[in-house]
Amino acid sequence: MAIIKHAARQTLGQLIGANNPVVTVPDDSQRQYAWTKKEVDTYWADIQKFRLARESGKESASEYFIGPIVTITDEHVKSRSLLDGQQRLTTSTILIAVIRDILWRIGSPEARSTASNIQRDYIARKAGRREPIEYFLVLSLFDRDFFRDFIQDWNELTGKVRGVEDPKKRPSHKLIQEAYSNFESKITAELSSYSDEDSRLDWLDSLYECLIKGLVFVEIQTPTSSDANEVFETINSRGKDLSTVDLVRNFLMERSREDLEKQRVNDAWRVLLDKFDKREEIERFLRHFWVARHGDVKSHSLYATIRGDLTREFDKRPHAYTAGAFAAELESASIRYVDLIHCSTGVDEFDSALSEIKALNADALHPLLLAASEKNDYAQLQDLIEACLSYYVRWTVIGRRESTLLEENIFEVAKEFSGGAGAESILRRVCGWIPDNETFKVDFEEASIPKPSQARYLLEKVEAKLRNTEGVDELEVASSTKVHVEQIYPQQPNPELRLDEHDSWVHRLGNVTLLNGRKNQTNSNRPFPEKVSIYEESALLVSSETQVFRLWDSQKSRWRPEGIIERQADLAKTALTVWPSSSQWQ
Repeated sequence: MAIIKHAARQTLGQLIGANNPVVTVPDDSQRQYAWTKKEVDTYWADIQKFRLARESGKESASEYFIGPIVTITDEHVKSRSLLDGQQRLTTSTILIAVIRDILWRIGSPEARSTASNIQRDYIARKAGRREPIEYFLVLSLFDRDFFRDFIQDWNELTGKVRGVEDPKKRPSHKLIQEAYSNFESKITAELSSYSDEDSRLDWLDSLYECLIKGLVFVEIQTPTSSDANEVFETINSRGKDLSTVDLVRNFLMERSREDLEKQRVNDAWRVLLDKFDKREEIERFLRHFWVARHGDVKSHSLYATIRGDLTREFDKRPHAYTAGAFAAELESASIRYVDLIHCSTGVDEFDSALSEIKALNADALHPLLLAASEKNDYAQLQDLIEACLSYYVRWTVIGRRESTLLEENIFEVAKEFSGGAGAESILRRVCGWIPDNETFKVDFEEASIPKPSQARYLLEKVEAKLRNTEGVDELEVASSTKVHVEQIYPQQPNPELRLDEHDSWVHRLGNVTLLNGRKNQTNSNRPFPEKVSIYEESALLVSSETQVFRLWDSQKSRWRPEGIIERQADLAKTALTVWPSSSQWQ
């Protein structure tokens, strides 16, 4: 049971400011800045609603409770380590900095004096000319320097921050920049409605007062990190304020027995932050890493599962397996995982198959490939990845069968691979799940594909097969922005030409083709006779040589649903060789 030393009401001005103990995010806990535009917009909307209510003079609207924060506070409250509340305090500081900068740009002596006071009172100050800068909010090592350069190190003479010449493109750094720009544009838009400087200064002063005096937190003070972590996890288990990745890092730091081991955990986290483009990718990687070793686990229970399993493992082998060792494994796997999701293994044929997985959003295949790549070269896994693609397309994309069963199968063999199974045995297992040719042919002949990305992928692969069969020079389609999906029978036909059961025909694969050139919606909805030359002259065989004319009855001047069925049956014959059955690998 966690010990709570004190719980106190605190305004934002009492939490961060010149007359308060510095708030520090410790290096061995907490996450990086993670609020996206969605959270920043919600925060701004709440502040604006509160500001208007506060200006009404109602006593009930004098304060706005923004939530609890958890700190480790020493006996004399001279220092505070922040365990929960970083996102709200960081976002509030960013908003205060935007107010500071806009005041400086107004340019009058009053505005610039106010800007300097805001900086000194609530962001950072120097006690003396030779004294170091004191920052009132100190972020953890992953964001600390960037936050200082971009927000806190502000020059009163120039009104500019130090800036970052070449900032590391970590997701958290991008989000800090985006939050600043978001607030700046919102405030600038608000001020544009005021014609004189006094009105603009009054509006900014009202916003500033709302933040400093009106935003209220409950600070939960705890005496030790273990107490704080328990409170921290309890709070965040009931919401989305903390991610699984951050909770895992906190747990590993807690279980690290010495500084060197903590450093190893931090080193691994630096790699994660620098390797992945988006925070969501880190979350997905952690789940796929765990699934690859232990089988299926749902996202909502991932942290509890990892904590429980690792606790037992660490306690069972205290000297042989440590938090640092696990972090090293995580780091090694993350490097391979980035190669998989970015299709950058360096093996052209394998990367081409990875790009197909990306086009299909077939993320469920990544745990198996991650497990397989630990002890096998990518070139040795070509048959496996192609079999997985056939399984995914035949089962999920065309067959529309239960995707959870495919995931369960893939996750189970990923676990077997991690446990020492050989590539050949895993390939045989996957081949055993691929629907047979007769089943696939029937499924394909009846398939509707409403997602343009999936329809494009399927037609691109058919196009490549047609070109290969006919010995036509290759044409790059997959990465071309000039190629688009086209419904032959249009989505918005003339009323007199509209088919019965229109919705069931328009997305049928027999009605879909690819065209090169800029898509023109007006042309797309024209009657067939006005578009036939476009198909005949197309450089893409899937348009020019698949008898699209069957979809139009030229004698009766109407669309033929039978033509859609006929063309789709022909496409199905090609599809059988594009995504082969298990016999291909047996």
